[in-house]
Amino acid sequence: MTPSAAITLAVFLVALALFIADFLPMGLVVFMVPMALYFCGIIEAKEIFAPLVGQSIVLVVAMSVIGAALFKTGMAERIGRALFRFCPGERSLMLVVTLFSGLVSAFVSNTGTVAILIPIIMGAAASHVIRPSRLLIPLTAGATLGGNISVIGSPGNLIAKETIEKFSEGAMGVRFFEYAGVGIPLLVAAAVFFALVGPKLVPAKGGDAQAAQRGVVAKGSALSAWQGWFTVAVLLLSVGAMIGADYFKWLPPMHITACVGAVAVVLFGVLTQKEAFAAFDMQAVFLLSFMTPLGGAMIKTGAAQKIADAVVGVGGGHGPLVMMAVLWLTVWGLTQVMSNTATCALFCPIGWTIAKTLGADPRAVVIAILIASSVAVCTPLAIPANSMILEPGGLRFKDFFRPGIFLSALAFLLSMVLLPILYPFYPAAIPTVASAGHLLAW
Repeated sequence: MTPSAAITLAVFLVALALFIADFLPMGLVVFMVPMALYFCGIIEAKEIFAPLVGQSIVLVVAMSVIGAALFKTGMAERIGRALFRFCPGERSLMLVVTLFSGLVSAFVSNTGTVAILIPIIMGAAASHVIRPSRLLIPLTAGATLGGNISVIGSPGNLIAKETIEKFSEGAMGVRFFEYAGVGIPLLVAAAVFFALVGPKLVPAKGGDAQAAQRGVVAKGSALSAWQGWFTVAVLLLSVGAMIGADYFKWLPPMHITACVGAVAVVLFGVLTQKEAFAAFDMQAVFLLSFMTPLGGAMIKTGAAQKIADAVVGVGGGHGPLVMMAVLWLTVWGLTQVMSNTATCALFCPIGWTIAKTLGADPRAVVIAILIASSVAVCTPLAIPANSMILEPGGLRFKDFFRPGIFLSALAFLLSMVLLPILYPFYPAAIPTVASAGHLLAW
């Protein structure tokens, strides 16, 4: 291992220990990480602050403004009450929130899904007098897992698709709902999981959900009725444009669409400029920005590759199922603290190569890597969506781990059972089993 890779791994381990110990503010720790990498000569100064203008940051900030407008007008609570009025209690709410966010996430990124739904879910919590964290953790979990339903659910889905089609030289295709054979059962299992044991595992935290989001004036402010419906229209048009951007190239990217919506609610007097600035959650911005250089440094220095090589040494010689399990667990562990897209991109070719070496159909292994990279539910660092619910949910680093580890175990078991059935390692031995895409087409 090179000195730079060793230093990067050391910074990673120290940061992880500080997050778990929780005796320093989380924002301070995430800012210290790129600073440490810079002074150790791993990254350049410009790499520290470059992520501050990234698309995810812009999307989070802009959607926070639209969400604040929904809260100020009282429309967030009205929408939440309308959407979830048939949910009599906390358990049914957890189930429906998980399913609803998962279905939306199949067509919109998990970050976009959570950004769109936070004010609505907070409104549902207010109308049912439930602590926000009880619904926000199922929200992000559902959005994360629901991305596995379609090929556009997350960037990792497209990486797996490209790996399968490119490495097979076109012999193996990936349909739009190819991953749904695992993605749908996983989302349903997660929803049932939260309904059954969620109240015991998810902490009851967060302030009064009826208060305005992130310091914005509470509902009941002197606003015209048209401004409330105008804000709803802005949200719906923004969501529609975000979905349409995947199909119509003339539409702007998601973060630009969100900015247009944020400008509209201020321009038409729903929020003042001061209230718009107050809507920003700076802790989420810090988490999204200053942990990004660590993931890049792990790839650049070869530290991530060393981890991948170690996985090959452990699981490569014990058959495809054991190897797939080791890869799943390794990718799942890494994606809790670094970019799930980067982790998926690193391991998909490795999984394909190992499976082919063993003479096994590599699709199950590649899709297992994809699924593992999407089960980013144990830390707020795993995906941007997790960090977005920290402030409104009053959550800490450790609050994600308890429900997340049980949900991860469930996802692991389902992956190990379903993938070898949908994609047999040695198809000739089981000729009657079709792929997930064929099953759904039928």
